[in-house]
Amino acid sequence: MDRFHNITCPQCGGNEIGRGKQAHYASVTPYKKMGFGSNLIHLICVHCGWVVGSYVEEPKTFTKTVIK
Repeated sequence: MDRFHNITCPQCGGNEIGRGKQAHYASVTPYKKMGFGSNLIHLICVHCGWVVGSYVEEPKTFTKTVIK
């Protein structure tokens, strides 16, 4: 979590950010491709609950969906 230690919540100004995982049926799957998806990780302010940002756990899953 080192890369997220300087995040400030835009809603309340809090600087304690937790992580949550959205998985299973809510996973992100490659666009128009068959295959497994990736869990969606949310960065959440522990003071107000605001979702500060999100990212996929396995970004390499989407290499065949790159727009050229």
